[in-house]
Amino acid sequence: MNNKLSTLILDDDPVYLKLAQCRLKKDFVVYTALCPSDAFDLLLKERIDVLICDFNLPEMTGVEVLKNVKEIHPETDVIMVSGSAEDWQIKEAFDSGAIDFLQKPIEYKALKISIGRGKSFVSLKKKSKEIEKHSSFLSQKLNGQQSLDFVYCSESMRQVQCAMEELAKDDQVPVIITGEIGLYKDSIARGIHNLSGRSVKNFIAINMASVSDAMFEKKYFGFKQNRKGKQKDEFGWFEIAKGGTLFFDEIIDLSIYQQAKLYSVLQNKSYTKIGSKVKVDVDVRLISACSDTLHGLKSKNNFRMDLLQKLNGYNLFIPPLRDRQEDIPFLMNYFIRQYSEKMRKTIRGFDPYAERKLIEYAYPGNTQELSNLIERAVMLCDGDSLNLDHFPSFVSEKEGHSTLVNSFDLALIEREVIIRALKECNFNKAHAAKLLNLNWNALHRRLQKFNIDLPEHAL
Repeated sequence: MNNKLSTLILDDDPVYLKLAQCRLKKDFVVYTALCPSDAFDLLLKERIDVLICDFNLPEMTGVEVLKNVKEIHPETDVIMVSGSAEDWQIKEAFDSGAIDFLQKPIEYKALKISIGRGKSFVSLKKKSKEIEKHSSFLSQKLNGQQSLDFVYCSESMRQVQCAMEELAKDDQVPVIITGEIGLYKDSIARGIHNLSGRSVKNFIAINMASVSDAMFEKKYFGFKQNRKGKQKDEFGWFEIAKGGTLFFDEIIDLSIYQQAKLYSVLQNKSYTKIGSKVKVDVDVRLISACSDTLHGLKSKNNFRMDLLQKLNGYNLFIPPLRDRQEDIPFLMNYFIRQYSEKMRKTIRGFDPYAERKLIEYAYPGNTQELSNLIERAVMLCDGDSLNLDHFPSFVSEKEGHSTLVNSFDLALIEREVIIRALKECNFNKAHAAKLLNLNWNALHRRLQKFNIDLPEHAL
């Protein structure tokens, strides 16, 4: 059985056709046609994976051929080639459904890469659409709503889902969710809670950097009215979440003082409210999150290992978006529906070029970055389709193409994302913190950690 991709080269230059066929026949099944009518005859007889079409042809233009092929043979991908490669030609080709545009004289190594990459891209889209059509998301168990944390088709996220279901069965085991920034770890924590026997009780999410040492005990354990009655009783988070789940977001931001207090409570399994001598039993499920790895957390000199042992009953790692590229089309469709409905717009999808660039992008800010990109694009869009013009921050001002992150250094990636967020918000730290899903104090610490200098006008 021949597993090679089949290609059809359509060009009115017989010398070029013969040369191209010789160059490509080692890697592909190659057919040739000198005019569009011959090409359409071949498309009816043979299964053609990729059509390599010249822009200027007899009988009709290359774009007209492209439009006819996409209408009659939508499974065939089209790569457009031209000797001039004017901007309007490239735009027209991509708007009509081409997966790539190459300029003559063609470097055949680049053409082979384009053919293979194009088929990978299309098969990825098809796989996502098939799974989206036939899959029953776990979120249907949660009040019948589709939830962001269950929009996926990758094997790695299927394993995360299985782990969530198992963790929900034993709602006493504390969990640490690790992974990079922008992975909606709070949604994963809420999903575990909603699937567990504690779902009828409260889920309380706490940003660990949001509470000062002075307010720690009052916020966590509550306040009992004194005899003079000047202050009312105040419920603490442990009390509000009784029978439910407490989610500690970014536990790395806990001060040494708060770590000691929290460890004492977890060790004794009880606490005392301010103004009271009565001990209250702890009855909550603890889920924590950290944007560092568990190994990185253990290597911190300022984090207590005995507390970490109390919190780490199970480490649930969420893989970054760049390592599960097949989830990206799913998430793109989810976000475009979500924000179109929110902004009362009718946007049906993406043009092929923008869609491909979005799928190929590395996303150092992960799912949160993708969400922000599409939200702003929907806001800018006046038509029914998103194109690359709707993603201004996605395009490099100097190079004119999407910026890929080639480093796997998490610290370097995090620093780059913070700088991009600051620039996006004109160096307004409060707005940048919101964009990064951080509080102001957490952002300030990261600015110091990564030695990021701000301009004088920064707020």
